[in-house]
Amino acid sequence: MKLPLKWLKEYTDYEVTHEEFVEKMMWRGFETAAVLPELADVSGVVVGLVVNVEDHPDSDHLHVCTVGAGEGALRTIVCGAPNVVPGMFAPVALPGAKLPGGIEITPTKMRGVLSEGMLCSGKELGLTNADYPGSEVDGLLALVGEQTPGTPIAKALDMDDVIFDIELTPNRPDCNSIIGICREAAAALNKPYREKPIRQVASSGHTDAKVTVENPELCPRYAARVVTDINIEPSPAWMQKKLRSVGLRAINNIVDITNLVMVEYGHPMHAFDLACVSGGHIVVRNAIDGEKVRTLDSKERNVDSQMLLIADPTKGVGIAGVMGGENSEIKPETKEVLFEAAVFKPSNIRQTARKLRHTTDAAARFIKGVEPVTAMLALDRAIELVDELKAGRVVGETIDVCSADVRDREIDVSVEHINRILNTKISADEMAQMLLSLQIPTQVNGDLLHIHVPHYRVDIESGLEADWDIAEEIARVYGYYNIKPTLMQGDTFQGRRTPEFVLEDTVKDTLVALGAYEMYNYNFTGPAVLDALLLGEKDEKRLAVKILNPFGEDQSLMRTTLIPGMLRVAATNLNRRTEQTRFFEVGNVHIDNNPTLAEERKLVGLLFFGEGEDFYTLKGAVEELLDQLGISDVSFKRGGGEYLHPGRRALVYSGETLLGELGEAHPDTAEFFDVSSRAYVAELSFKLLFELWGKTPTYEPLPRYPVVQRDVAVTADEAVEAAALKAVIEQAPLDVIIEQVELFDVFRGGNVPEGKKSLAYSFTLRANDRTLNDEDITVAMQAVIDALAKAGAVLRA
Repeated sequence: MKLPLKWLKEYTDYEVTHEEFVEKMMWRGFETAAVLPELADVSGVVVGLVVNVEDHPDSDHLHVCTVGAGEGALRTIVCGAPNVVPGMFAPVALPGAKLPGGIEITPTKMRGVLSEGMLCSGKELGLTNADYPGSEVDGLLALVGEQTPGTPIAKALDMDDVIFDIELTPNRPDCNSIIGICREAAAALNKPYREKPIRQVASSGHTDAKVTVENPELCPRYAARVVTDINIEPSPAWMQKKLRSVGLRAINNIVDITNLVMVEYGHPMHAFDLACVSGGHIVVRNAIDGEKVRTLDSKERNVDSQMLLIADPTKGVGIAGVMGGENSEIKPETKEVLFEAAVFKPSNIRQTARKLRHTTDAAARFIKGVEPVTAMLALDRAIELVDELKAGRVVGETIDVCSADVRDREIDVSVEHINRILNTKISADEMAQMLLSLQIPTQVNGDLLHIHVPHYRVDIESGLEADWDIAEEIARVYGYYNIKPTLMQGDTFQGRRTPEFVLEDTVKDTLVALGAYEMYNYNFTGPAVLDALLLGEKDEKRLAVKILNPFGEDQSLMRTTLIPGMLRVAATNLNRRTEQTRFFEVGNVHIDNNPTLAEERKLVGLLFFGEGEDFYTLKGAVEELLDQLGISDVSFKRGGGEYLHPGRRALVYSGETLLGELGEAHPDTAEFFDVSSRAYVAELSFKLLFELWGKTPTYEPLPRYPVVQRDVAVTADEAVEAAALKAVIEQAPLDVIIEQVELFDVFRGGNVPEGKKSLAYSFTLRANDRTLNDEDITVAMQAVIDALAKAGAVLRA
């Protein structure tokens, strides 16, 4: 927010140094980013009087000028300007002066004549005709009227103001205005605040203009006033100077009025050429999909039904809160104008500006929030300026379509609670006076303060937050530096990790020990990714939550699986040729399977790829993880998602509980993600891991008697699963203990019939009460062979 000092002095007394003012505002919560001169990037330039002009002896276009710069002695300056004449006043840059563009003036010999400075044009000072008449002529800037040589050029040009560039916090949109920030400045300076009341202008005729608001939720207030017999001309110098001091360009009196009011009151306004509005009827409505509006910057913009449009019965004449339409702009021949001051829903304007990729100053203010009472004040101020400048004749009464609540707000806050919040002992009367200095009327009622909240203080809430908001106001006036610091008070408790957090740490530590690196991926995905996973139409993973305001189509959904992110990580690391080939992620996915709230699930994902990695290394890692978590009865069964290779995938079970799946990425899926190597992924349910987690490990004594190692090779159909035969061996009816059953060989071909395969298992036998003899071993082996035979696996010859 730019605050010119001269503008500030219209509202309060300023009797401090700039440094003191900056510090006072800082303690009130308003940090000053910079204190800038109005005439930027110019120093060492003063008013010069050209006393004499002679032709340069060695040039046909240069002049040797004698110039007085208020120093007593005259200076010789070589100048090439065609309009230099004796007796004229012009800017002179003395040695050491600095000009825009980083130019520094030094004495220089020009064709044998020493030039002790430089006479300047308006362009060399960075000026235009809007800054000072004649600034754009071809030659020196001729200063008008009688001048005093040596006067700083900024003062001579009436550009000696100081601009405070003040940073605002998001909760104070009211201070994004001259009136709002001056109100705070007066309080900080402890000086009276002077705000001139707006003079009401009576109408002198009738108008048929009318306004219809079709969507009051997006436009809670739309106020308008009509002015006819418009006289379009440049605005007066004082108005142009004010606009220029805050960085706005003067255009004409009507447009400048709306811009000045926006700066003064912080409320954007717009003026429509009423002759271009069909029937004089403004309609505030949602746009139609496919509709186009040509805005004031001569760009045709596509709008949709989520955007609010200012229209007439036949066409759009502006995009609400963003920019007016070119078809209704103010032109030199305009004779009748409708001034608009409206309130629009901030989130809708933010969405519109983002979609159009176009944020104007007005849009930025609407996005931060404007309030309905100020809208009417802004309109009244604009009409006052129209009357003051004789820019037109006001006709008809104010048109006000308002569904907003504009009633005064009153709240009661506790003095005792505020003192507890601030650790102070401020009396109720003192608090009332502090609030009054901020233009917040307050009455004392015992231990309560009865407060009339100004309409513009939208940051002060009613209800539970009221005490805290008023405490902040009291602290700003009382001074944070006056509040004695104390240690925090309150009950303490022993910190601890939740069981879920402990499990997550255990999972991560185990996977890191297995050589995997943790990865983090975005929670967003897109429809194309779900298609690349080859999911069926009814697959649960297609139930993705849709983002209302996505960054793009590829991030328009919340992810339902970790696998796409893992495959992108594989592609990135393969392309960059890193040495990391094992990764894992513990993250959330969201399934839109509930009309009230989507289901959030935490999953554990594993990714193995590159040299030395295959289905079995991933399977082994999963087995080790489950073993470390104390999850028993683990088995792997045929199955898995369509995004996994049909011959290299499996479902992971603990007993009858499905924990997840693992396998090699399907070639088509891997190709979509540009994975140039075979990639193996696993995805497990964190919730189910938590439910089965053996938090307290159990221990068994070491065997007292020796074990006997044996193996068996059987022939079975190709369709028989190795895990099924392993289970048969483990569950064989034996009088001894069978343990450590492992598949160590699979063989096809040779003397194994076609359609068959040979599987070889090793295992150990033992007893708790004796050493096994040959008969024990023989009986046990026969029982294993008989059990396998019943399962369709015969002993291999």
